[in-house]
Amino acid sequence: MRYLITFLLSVCMMFTACSKEEIPSYDLNIISPVFEQAYNHYSPSESETDKYVLSYASEYGQYITEESLPYIETVTICDGSLTDEAASEIINLCKTENIPVFFLMSDVNQEILSTYDKAFCISADYTYIGEIFAEKINSIWQNELIDKNGDKIFTFSVIKPETLTTIQQTFYDSMLKNIELLGIPLEQLEEIYLSKGDVLGYCNDNKKPNEAFFILESSYLSVFPENYEPMGDGKEIIGIEFGTENTYNDYLYMLLCFIDYTEYYDARDAVMANIQNKVYPFKDLDYSIIDKNLYIQPVI
Repeated sequence: MRYLITFLLSVCMMFTACSKEEIPSYDLNIISPVFEQAYNHYSPSESETDKYVLSYASEYGQYITEESLPYIETVTICDGSLTDEAASEIINLCKTENIPVFFLMSDVNQEILSTYDKAFCISADYTYIGEIFAEKINSIWQNELIDKNGDKIFTFSVIKPETLTTIQQTFYDSMLKNIELLGIPLEQLEEIYLSKGDVLGYCNDNKKPNEAFFILESSYLSVFPENYEPMGDGKEIIGIEFGTENTYNDYLYMLLCFIDYTEYYDARDAVMANIQNKVYPFKDLDYSIIDKNLYIQPVI
């Protein structure tokens, strides 16, 4: 009987080992619904070794667990609303299994990143984006393309989500500061918090007095139809932050500042290539890198 029990235990252990080997390792990508366009782009190519989840980073506990960690090769979080607390917890989990973790389109505290040598933040210089956005507005303003009533005052309204991320606030503050430094008189007509579903109606109802709508949530752009047209004299600037593909670049009255989401993933892959090849410090990166923050250049 003792030998039979020993044999059965051996069989069970062998079966468990085989079962574990049958589960392939995979790269986990958690993409916020705000960046659903990125999810729709990458998820069709999902495989056993490359998994995509449409979820906020705050729900990471459903996907990064003690049971799943041994099978995860890398973790990529694409969520501009990521909190420092969630980033820290994700880093600590990945650190236990030596898993590289990447935060895309996020603003992660440098002290938190420094706790793990394979944690990276891939984003953009939001202060610089504000500067070049202001320069673009200045060039349009100087050509008198958008001063509807000829009063030489740039009137605008701000449309915000309920909570601004650090990224959005940094961009917006920099843009306004630099518009003023360029000598453009500003008058803010309204600052309003809107849900995505209310944006188009608001813009349609308030076109005449506004020469610009600064929309500080990238995903809100998708509510504008292809045939959206300004009303009254002059043109309007509809300004968004970044992060979505520019599908409206033929409209002169729309000013978009964006970074295509694929550039963030390309930067991540470049870092991974260095890690896999054990290249330290990293080489052949077409991005400015400060500490473990990679900054991608925006396009306007």
